[in-house]
Amino acid sequence: MSGIALKKGHSASVILMVDAIHLALPNALNNVDIGAPFEPARKLLEAFIEKGGQVLVCGACMKHNGVEESAIDKRFSVISGDDVVELLMSAKGSLQLT
Repeated sequence: MSGIALKKGHSASVILMVDAIHLALPNALNNVDIGAPFEPARKLLEAFIEKGGQVLVCGACMKHNGVEESAIDKRFSVISGDDVVELLMSAKGSLQLT
């Protein structure tokens, strides 16, 4: 969905929280492919970043799950809970998938 938002000229960010922070590890999406009509997850991520999308990772969730900042994909940014609230409250729209 975030890739579609970028194609339509909107800005888009993906926030990885709770257990999803494990997707911030390099190569975590290499073997994720749920099949048609969806593209493989790695391909979607690369296209998303190439088009200006940003991936944000909850720092508190990382700490809770024992993931060090040095271990995550260098293209991703670590944010705080305060940042999450600010981003969501100032967004024109949001979509939460769990």
